Amino acid sequence: MLKRITFLVIAIVLARPIYDFGSQWLDEAKHFFSDNEVTIQDATTDVLSTVNSAKDNLVSTAADTLITMDVDLPDSVQTVEELEDSFYYYLSRWETNFEIHYVGSTADIENLIQTAVNQAASRDHYILGHLADRKIEYEYSSFDAKIKVHQTYLTNLAQEQVVNEKVASILSTVSPDEMTDFQKVKFVNDYIVKSTAYSTESTASPHSAYAVLQENKGVCQGYALLALKMLQDLGVETQYVVGEVYTGGHAWNLVKVDGNWYHLDTTWNDPTPDRQNVVRYEYFLIDDAKMELDHTWIQADYPKASDTNFDFMAQIDHAYEQDGLIYYSNVDDNNILYRMDMKTGETARLTDSRAQFIVGFGDWIYFSNYSNGAYLSKIRTDGTDESILYHEEVDNLFVEDGYLYFSTDQGLKKMEL
Repeated sequence: MLKRITFLVIAIVLARPIYDFGSQWLDEAKHFFSDNEVTIQDATTDVLSTVNSAKDNLVSTAADTLITMDVDLPDSVQTVEELEDSFYYYLSRWETNFEIHYVGSTADIENLIQTAVNQAASRDHYILGHLADRKIEYEYSSFDAKIKVHQTYLTNLAQEQVVNEKVASILSTVSPDEMTDFQKVKFVNDYIVKSTAYSTESTASPHSAYAVLQENKGVCQGYALLALKMLQDLGVETQYVVGEVYTGGHAWNLVKVDGNWYHLDTTWNDPTPDRQNVVRYEYFLIDDAKMELDHTWIQADYPKASDTNFDFMAQIDHAYEQDGLIYYSNVDDNNILYRMDMKTGETARLTDSRAQFIVGFGDWIYFSNYSNGAYLSKIRTDGTDESILYHEEVDNLFVEDGYLYFSTDQGLKKMEL
């Protein structure tokens, strides 16, 4: 007897609201001199060279370290647990075609297969999230069944090895044993948001973590799956959530921080159109009550999130964290530069300047000063000695290898710190 079961895993159609970031500019003449003696260099070539070299090395390394399947399966399985193990064996190796021989009563074979498939999939939601479709056919007699499976994924084994290698490389830049759960979640949220532009126009599937990592493009499914992967590798208990928003299907995460569950939507923390190095925290560690204002999901299928300890993060924009202190643009106070002590929750207004693209190095905070033509400015971490470094509009600030990088109308520039 031949029967066929077809399981379709439909890729989520991803969308998010477009945030409108209006900016007010001062109508003042631009000056091409500085209040401080600094040397500004063009940095476009060396940054692109570094990025391309890193990509080449990553792909080369991944190709040399593909997973080998050196575990032997039995010729046949006899229980639902063994059947589950077999399904998971092939699923975890991203196999597309395989056959399993089941020996035992087939009186309830369809439910037995369905149970084994569901249990195997529940072991790894990252892989399940990348499953595109699955078809199962089986031939059976009273005490014997041959189960044939064909399934496809959003990625393949080689691409997933690239994901493994790149995630390991990214996480090697931090010290998880010295980080709190909050710091781990913020690191992952910030990395994904800063490095990714929301887009369906990727070569790989935009629904995959691979596209988000390798092409810096993707949609909410890719965002959430990458967050799941990175957070689990950092030791943070994380779940992948599928639900809906006003535009249709959507995906995000639930994360466990200090024993409490919270929602994390990295997609909706990423401004659109894309603003490089800009991170929002409106959907960062929030509870069910706030999340259900514009998200719906089957709440009975997921842990309850009722804690509001991190609601203050919604007022934070362009955050830079150092030694337990967060320097940020306060959206509740006209984007003025503030400092917050993460232990006490105490806040302080550092200046009257409106700050964007905030970064830090040593005792200094650097930012685009929206109260002064978006000029490059700096201020000490204690709020003293504020000054303008570069009398030209700048954005997309970041620090790397002792240099401050920033974008201008003439391209990417850098300044030694």
